[in-house]
Amino acid sequence: MTLRALGAIRRRGYQLALFTAWHAAAFERIDRLPELAPLLERLDGCADEDQDPDEQIAAARSIVAAFGGRER
Repeated sequence: MTLRALGAIRRRGYQLALFTAWHAAAFERIDRLPELAPLLERLDGCADEDQDPDEQIAAARSIVAAFGGRER
């Protein structure tokens, strides 16, 4: 395995850990957890509908706001 591939594996692991920590903190703040099946479908890429560009922008803005950032 090349150093580039090892670096990509390490970055992916970090991204997964960050994704998990962010969602754990978000779920901790809500009263009722969301349904698990739709969340798992998104991970498998089998969701009924893909997000349109406006939904993707809204999700990105929510993430930026959650981390205390500002839009440009």
